[in-house]
Amino acid sequence: MQSIDDKELGIIRIVRNARARNVIARNRPGYIQMTVPSYFSEKEIRDVIEKMRPRLLKVPSVPQIEFTPDSDFKTATFSLRIESRDVRNYHAKLHDGTLFITCPGITDFSDVKVQSIIRNCIEQTMRHEAQRVFPLMLKNLAERYKFTYTSLKINKSRTRWGSCSSQKSINLSYFCLLLPQYLIEFVILHELCHTIEMNHGDRFWKLLDNVTGNNARKLTQELKVKAAKW
Repeated sequence: MQSIDDKELGIIRIVRNARARNVIARNRPGYIQMTVPSYFSEKEIRDVIEKMRPRLLKVPSVPQIEFTPDSDFKTATFSLRIESRDVRNYHAKLHDGTLFITCPGITDFSDVKVQSIIRNCIEQTMRHEAQRVFPLMLKNLAERYKFTYTSLKINKSRTRWGSCSSQKSINLSYFCLLLPQYLIEFVILHELCHTIEMNHGDRFWKLLDNVTGNNARKLTQELKVKAAKW
């Protein structure tokens, strides 16, 4: 993935997409993600950045969490505890629902590299936890509401909580663990409904209402404001 370091806009990550017909820019925690058609030249990318600059400067950036020993960070399955001790290396261990990350005593938590190390530890744990709990959640919900699916894959998408292919293969982002339990279940039910109705037509919403107590629209709105702050 190409990255551009702009003095005003900060880091811009360029995503080339063969299916893209227009340029889409989104603020992400710590950077701007710009999706462009795969055939765009370097000059075209630079030109579109200049064209979009006034608008991008007005859009508030998504705050990025800074992890310190005082951080109060929790996921659906574990909480975080960061400690500074007289050690040389970083250590991470998940025990009884708490992820302990031990850092050297002289650690500067404002250092970007330190934040990257901590984030990697947390993401590895989220992936492990998602692989542990999501398969059973999916299986139980599918059995309860009489859905069938072919497989489950865990990914690290920050733009989509989940997806479902035409072959009934379901993808779930491990960032779903940043959601409360009932919204994780809603994401799963949403994708299970796509095993029957692939689009978002009236039949899809009726089906989703049937399995969410007529709360499909309400829960969808809740999900929209739960951007994964990371």
